[in-house]
Amino acid sequence: MNQITAWSMHVCGQFKSKAQPIVTTTFSFETSADKGVQTRNHLLVSKLKQDSAFIFCVHGSSVDEHTGLYTNPMIQQIINEVLFKNKSDNAIKWGKYYNPFPKIECAIDEWTLGSHEMISFKEDEYSGVFNSRLASLDKFSKAVGKLDLLKKLLEQVYSTRW
Repeated sequence: MNQITAWSMHVCGQFKSKAQPIVTTTFSFETSADKGVQTRNHLLVSKLKQDSAFIFCVHGSSVDEHTGLYTNPMIQQIINEVLFKNKSDNAIKWGKYYNPFPKIECAIDEWTLGSHEMISFKEDEYSGVFNSRLASLDKFSKAVGKLDLLKKLLEQVYSTRW
């Protein structure tokens, strides 16, 4: 059991460390002492977190359009870099046990004050975020009923690699 817990913590750490540079590039966060840049970073964090805008496909530089649930290309990129690095990766060998869904909000939160500051990904701080995401997914799944769109979405994320 300890080995499983340690492996799980390792994977969460990999998601966070892979997400940080991808989030920075995807949303054009900038490191600068300039107050204008820091204000822009801070406002961008607020906009990305409002209604979970960061999980949708970003059209151009706008995060206002909420279309393409969980189709933001960075999500797939993070999943690929953590779970599908090569053809012998664990997610390939034991695919039925994976429900790949990265937790990237922590990487966005690192820009909250306008400049990048490392945040430890801790269960007590992010369990509410995780539970909220699960509740939203459950609500979505129930709303679409027999169409089983959530399962199809997860299967698409899993099968779209390399």
